[in-house]
Amino acid sequence: MSQAAGSDEETDFKAVSSTNYQRVQEKVGKISYADGVADGREQVFQTSFDQGYADGLHVGLDLTKFGSFFDTLAAAGTRDDKLLKEKEAYKELNLPKATDKQHFKYLDHQNEPLDDLLDECAASLPITANLFISRGSSVNLV
Repeated sequence: MSQAAGSDEETDFKAVSSTNYQRVQEKVGKISYADGVADGREQVFQTSFDQGYADGLHVGLDLTKFGSFFDTLAAAGTRDDKLLKEKEAYKELNLPKATDKQHFKYLDHQNEPLDDLLDECAASLPITANLFISRGSSVNLV
């Protein structure tokens, strides 16, 4: 009878161990899945943030060049008719400053390509846009 009791205990122990092993395995699987999802999100978000930051900085600097250029023209009192016409065209574009708070509303502007804005400026302000194009100078900055 003692052998039978030992066999029952062993069977019960195996059943409990198997059940516990299944629970632990399920928990580890869920935790591993959640960690994988979190890591994937973090990587995608970081990459997207980096790209958005670089694009926004590039466009913001270029747009600021236009505004600063026309502010400087006004201060210098230029009389060049072509540049004065472009200054008026720039005003008609009604572009907000690069630091304007409306740019911080990402969801309102997420489908608006930034390069289109620069293309619109280049089309409306060809002389000024041409001034900002880098021409591969031969100056050696050592």
